[in-house]
Amino acid sequence: MTTTDDKQINRQYCTDRIRVDYAHVGLFDAKSRNVWIAKKRWGVVPVRVSHARMLKGGTQDTSTAEKDRFICYWFHTPNTGEGHVHGYPIEWEEGHLLIRLDPNWNFVTRAFIPNTDTAKIERNIRTQLNWGQRIFEAYAARKPKFPLSWHAVGPRAADSIFYVERIEPGGGG
Repeated sequence: MTTTDDKQINRQYCTDRIRVDYAHVGLFDAKSRNVWIAKKRWGVVPVRVSHARMLKGGTQDTSTAEKDRFICYWFHTPNTGEGHVHGYPIEWEEGHLLIRLDPNWNFVTRAFIPNTDTAKIERNIRTQLNWGQRIFEAYAARKPKFPLSWHAVGPRAADSIFYVERIEPGGGG
């Protein structure tokens, strides 16, 4: 699914092959619609790789402006996460896909949407939820051997949607 637009991707740290056998971070390219995940590498814990590290020019400690067109997400296999997310309880015995939702950021135009432009914000949220659904479906297609749910996680609890969808082992809903 790669395109010529993947030149920002640091292929030492990521791949476009979806995996459900280990916890990892990922990026969704809002421009090309590609999904990238952190590779499993010796000495690197894929769920702890910074999203910026997955891009050329970014490191584990510094970001890159190119990250502004990528939606960040976290994929957890059972028992690889802990605690609450924005105060909401998560059943970590199952698999979870936490996808960043940013109501005020347009990932395609790379522009801020002011709170006063509610119509644009609502369209932006719908677009990001559609992308989240697409990401979730890519993981569900891999037929994980555990229940898997996805969550749209905003900057605050009020901006988040927990348990958007859940599938049972083998890909059934």
